[in-house]
Amino acid sequence: MTIDLFQVAVFCLVATMLALVLRQYRPEYAVFISLACSIVAVLYLLQGVAQVAEELGRLLEDTMLPGELVQVVMRCLGVCILTELAAQTCRDAGEQAIGAKVELAGKVTLVLVSLPLFQRLLQVAGALLRVG
Repeated sequence: MTIDLFQVAVFCLVATMLALVLRQYRPEYAVFISLACSIVAVLYLLQGVAQVAEELGRLLEDTMLPGELVQVVMRCLGVCILTELAAQTCRDAGEQAIGAKVELAGKVTLVLVSLPLFQRLLQVAGALLRVG
């Protein structure tokens, strides 16, 4: 994975230099370079993300949690990655306010996606209170 990181870092640095040069002459194209670089980097690292998701799945299976809860964690991971990519792209385009709104939308989505976890937690707490 270290070589992968090095390759992605070099690719991103080259894209950054290209975007900086383009920004002087055609600023509208610099945003597209940034977006394309982000997409390529994420696609290149999807294998690593898949490995992380697989390992998290195995760890959560060992805890004997229901499969639906494992899916919630995986969805939250996807929401975080997508939100970060979109927000940073907005900031690269000079739209900090829109980037902040993307992050807010990501946070709301995380809460909505994780509601089954909260529901399960409340059920367990209620069961423990009844037993005690």
